[in-house]
Amino acid sequence: MKRIILSTLALLALLATPPARAWTYNNGDLLLIFRNSGQPDIEFDLGSVNQFLGQTNGWTTTITGWNNSLVTSTFGTDLTGVQVALLAATSPSAATPTAWLSGAEPNTTAYNDSQADWTSSLYGIISAVGDKPLYPINIPTADTNAYSINPYGQYKTSSYDYIVSGGNYNGIPQFGGHAPFTVQQTIPGFLDFWQIQPTSIYPNPPPDHLVGTFTITANGVLTFVAGPRPSNITAVSNSNKVSAVQFTTTVGTVYTLAYTNTLGSPVSTWPVDGTTNLVGNGTINTINHNSTGNAEFYNILAR
Repeated sequence: MKRIILSTLALLALLATPPARAWTYNNGDLLLIFRNSGQPDIEFDLGSVNQFLGQTNGWTTTITGWNNSLVTSTFGTDLTGVQVALLAATSPSAATPTAWLSGAEPNTTAYNDSQADWTSSLYGIISAVGDKPLYPINIPTADTNAYSINPYGQYKTSSYDYIVSGGNYNGIPQFGGHAPFTVQQTIPGFLDFWQIQPTSIYPNPPPDHLVGTFTITANGVLTFVAGPRPSNITAVSNSNKVSAVQFTTTVGTVYTLAYTNTLGSPVSTWPVDGTTNLVGNGTINTINHNSTGNAEFYNILAR
């Protein structure tokens, strides 16, 4: 009888044991989150964010390594209206602590934060989203880089919605109020991918930097294009052989002016005014160029 009781207890203990953890997360991994009110949060670990950094402007890739069918089985085959976000963060002890957030263009003052606030508000939340899921809930065995969690269910404290909002479910689109712009975007659409660093590591802190843009379709095709958005020239005036070229800018993007007297050759061969480096602030900016007095044509280069 004693042996039967012990066997029964062992069986009950085995049934009570949660399934082995399949989710693996490291600092610097890029997290892809899908969410919609009243439905589970679906999250994927796409691996190191470094794969998207330092690429040539215009470099384009389709994002793989995530299970589209897991998303469509939750939200439907047409993902229109579903919210999506991407985020990553290095460790605070990294040589250059950095976070990356998807979203719209930041305000014109950019998003610079103290080391303490950066660590608690960006790193702290992003790492918690990556670290807290302990069990692969409702995930097929093959999806070792994904999880699905009901923000109101048994494991709600491991869900994106709960962690980002601090458990009150407010301000989730703005990363629980910890970002000055909307981090998530509605499918179909595009998401700017911003690099953010704390001010304390620089004597003159850099503004946000636009790494590139993610685009997602209603059927879940996710692509990435590296580099800043093209700029549009809005006006050109000339006085005393000085041309004032006005153009749209993106926060943190560096702009220079290329010019020519003769059209026909590729823009890449035009001379560049090396004195015109300008850091955009999200408004219409102006570059002044000493011209020859002859007719000139201009192009704004962004990097």
